[in-house]
Amino acid sequence: MKKNHIIIFILIAVFVLVGAFGISRHENDKKTNASNEKVIKIGISQMIEHDALDLIYKGIEDELNKYYNNRSKKIVIDYKNAQGEQANCNTIAQKFVNDKSDIIIAIGTPAAQSAVNLTKDIPIIASGIGDPIGAKLVTNLNKPNVNVTGTINLPPIEKQIELMHTLLPNAKKIGLLYCSSEINSLYQIKLAKEKLDSLGLEYIDLTVANANEIQQMMISAADKVDAIFSPTDNIIANSMANVAMIEESEKLPVICADAGMTKIGGTVTYSVDYYDMGVLTAKKAIEVLEGIKDIKNIPLETVDSYNFVVNTNMINRLGLTIPNDIYMN
Repeated sequence: MKKNHIIIFILIAVFVLVGAFGISRHENDKKTNASNEKVIKIGISQMIEHDALDLIYKGIEDELNKYYNNRSKKIVIDYKNAQGEQANCNTIAQKFVNDKSDIIIAIGTPAAQSAVNLTKDIPIIASGIGDPIGAKLVTNLNKPNVNVTGTINLPPIEKQIELMHTLLPNAKKIGLLYCSSEINSLYQIKLAKEKLDSLGLEYIDLTVANANEIQQMMISAADKVDAIFSPTDNIIANSMANVAMIEESEKLPVICADAGMTKIGGTVTYSVDYYDMGVLTAKKAIEVLEGIKDIKNIPLETVDSYNFVVNTNMINRLGLTIPNDIYMN
């Protein structure tokens, strides 16, 4: 009997040891698998905080999370906002380089320029860029041949000027309000001038170096122009509340190239769908991260979807009436 007890005890001990070994091995396997899980480091730099760029970031974030949600790879997004300061863009880009980010997504031209100046090895996806060639990010939009691709933020300028002409048929002289140091703005203003020339309309440049000059510039132009057009300019966009105050007090209609600017202080516009731009940006990033395409061969693209935007409050305050044919276009 005693001998049987010893055998039973030994068998129980063996089962306990085998079970413990199995649990330990399972836990070790889990740790090994976790340590082998690929973690993708994505650095996102945004030039300034305003509706358009915020929507781009939202589109990027949503699309990246959607793609990687059910995959073995894990993404870590390091998002930084430069608050409109070029020096901050440089600091952020340097951090991403030092951190050995797998990819850098730069929202806004200054953010992209800083990244390009600091690395030729880490892939850079630029988003919301008005003139990638003028900004010296690439020399060829269809085949970059460098570590840069992305999305082009080119509003339908001609369509917007035509919209302004329809809304304000008696406007003969247009003020062009923009920051003289923004490459995106310079390119868009060039397109606006070409369209204004074709319509036989006069125009004058209302250039500012910073936000502090906007109020005085608009007041001084009030008796010289019949309306104002502003491109997707970061300085102007960030100051639209002040622009709206002068616009209303001087009864000077402002047509903006951006939905966010229009909602705050403009009248009407056709605006790029910035969320869609963010989604397209993320898709290009995924192509690079997954090795689907070589970044040097990924073309920079525009977004073809536009939204018709009306600021009803400003239209009413200015005593304007929107012609029916605008809604039909």
